Amino acid sequence: MAHSPVAVQVPGMQNNIADPEELFTKLERIGKGSFGEVFKGIDNRTQQVVAIKIIDLEEAEDEIEDIQQEITVLSQCDSSYVTKYYGSYLKGSKLWIIMEYLGGGSALDLLRAGPFDEFQIATMLKEILKGLDYLHSEKKIHRDIKAANVLLSEQGDVKLADFGVAGQLTDTQIKRNTFVGTPFWMAPEVIQQSAYDSKVKYYLHKLFWGEPPNSDMHPMRVLFLIPKNNPPTLVGEFTKSFKEFVDACLNKDPSFRPTAKELLKHKFIVKNSKKTSYLTELIDRFKRWKAEGHSDDESDSEGSDSESTSRENNTHPEWSFTTVRKKPDPKKVQNGAEQDLVQTLSCLSMIITPAFAELKQQDENNASRNQAIEELEKSIAVAEAACPGITDKMVKKLIEKFQKCSADESP
Repeated sequence: MAHSPVAVQVPGMQNNIADPEELFTKLERIGKGSFGEVFKGIDNRTQQVVAIKIIDLEEAEDEIEDIQQEITVLSQCDSSYVTKYYGSYLKGSKLWIIMEYLGGGSALDLLRAGPFDEFQIATMLKEILKGLDYLHSEKKIHRDIKAANVLLSEQGDVKLADFGVAGQLTDTQIKRNTFVGTPFWMAPEVIQQSAYDSKVKYYLHKLFWGEPPNSDMHPMRVLFLIPKNNPPTLVGEFTKSFKEFVDACLNKDPSFRPTAKELLKHKFIVKNSKKTSYLTELIDRFKRWKAEGHSDDESDSEGSDSESTSRENNTHPEWSFTTVRKKPDPKKVQNGAEQDLVQTLSCLSMIITPAFAELKQQDENNASRNQAIEELEKSIAVAEAACPGITDKMVKKLIEKFQKCSADESP
């Protein structure tokens, strides 16, 4: 059912009389999504620097729920470890979301200029753990912690961002069993559809390398391998305490996985973390790296050539704008455009496992049907292990057939 932009309500929504274009001055663009952009801006009333997300609600119809979810969570947070939300304005079909400006960029941005040392890692992790400890004390779980969702201020302050798939734990629902997030970073209990709690957040690896384990594999194969394989380990010339910290985070049994509060007391954090101002060297290093003519590893597929050039010449880090995701173009999918298929299929690959879990739950009292479902699931797992990507190809064909039938039936 279509959402009317004027009917969209989010916490902190200002009255319709207020004109955001009069209240705020847009400066340079610092991020872009399919249905909107992020600008550095100025609050004309206070001269405060802010970040302005402008989203076209007519174009982002399918993403409105995620947008509302992020704003709801942010509006309920009051922590120096979480990006601040200042309010929203609606002008026509455009939703203006006013956020705290964090000019240091994301941890993923800073990694592009080179790896972090253990002191920098410990310092950043300490702030992330403080943020997670706060969220969990409020019975909130982020569910998508990764380098792109960790933002820094120009002074080195570290804050959690992108709450589009965050969850709320109520007193009567202490565990979740929903299947959202980024597959490569998922804990085994999430993939297996077991109930999970805030400890799922620490099933992290290579957060500060910008890529997870198994990143060279197909997403569907990873979904099958994570519950089956031993957890990854930290390999290389690292200190014993760092390796022990990573091992603690990657314990497959959530009952033995430490909480954020417990990890803050780990000797790796206690002995190696410094004041956050220590992280400004990473920000300065990234600016020097950009000024030398280096470009980001990820191209701006949404922008034009002129926009890409402007971005390469700009030393400001590009903001991750993942709350509003790219909407698949059916024509490009049907024509087999590879770039669009990668994004589309990485989402489709998350359908199979939760679908089987739901089917088994629905037929839990029917032994023969449950056995048949398990046999089918095992067969798909065997096929996927032998030929990674085969499941996504099958789903792609089904989607193409469905889209063709829908197009034929359209008047």
